[in-house]
Amino acid sequence: MFEPAHDQAAGLRQLFRAGRPALLPLGCTSGDAAERAAVAALAQALTRAGHRPVLVDLLGGTVPEGAFACVDADRLLGHGAGARELLALIRSLRGRAAGGFDVVLVAADPLRLADLTAGVAQRIVLVGRAQRSGLAHAYAQVKALHLAHGLGDYVTAFLDADSPASALAWHRRLADAAARFLGVAVEFGGVLAARADRGDRDRFALDALGWSSPMPVSVLR
Repeated sequence: MFEPAHDQAAGLRQLFRAGRPALLPLGCTSGDAAERAAVAALAQALTRAGHRPVLVDLLGGTVPEGAFACVDADRLLGHGAGARELLALIRSLRGRAAGGFDVVLVAADPLRLADLTAGVAQRIVLVGRAQRSGLAHAYAQVKALHLAHGLGDYVTAFLDADSPASALAWHRRLADAAARFLGVAVEFGGVLAARADRGDRDRFALDALGWSSPMPVSVLR
């Protein structure tokens, strides 16, 4: 599972050197403290890997602290906002983020996230729970996103799985149902948890680069 992601990440690093940031949409189902901490841990791991992430936070509440740029976008992007408004916001950040950025993390409710990244992101990373209710909720979100935007490509990262093997077992149930009833692909993303070992978080961050999409050239203007 890891080698293709690393191959994609290598290609994205070529884009980074050319000055094109990558967009990584993170669909957070509840926006609670655990999800916010996990998103912040991912941004920190990207920083340790030598990247310059900026977090566009639409989860509300306190903006997470860390050695990365972050903007509370919940009040800047209304619920009717779409990709045009998101790209305009990101473009405005290029002159304000110290040292610039090469990865844009957008954390939001999945449906709102899909509205903001429609036509820009190739896939959405859904942060889910490794439990029966969490699995049903994740399936309902995939169905809603597919019906609303025709999205057919997803990644699931589990927040509270006991182990990667446990997360994979939960993922297979979700992926099988999504493929059978919706005809969409759900890739296994692994475990995303703030309490995870730093090495595991760093490996997850590298894999996450392979799920990102290059930003439109218009963002650079």
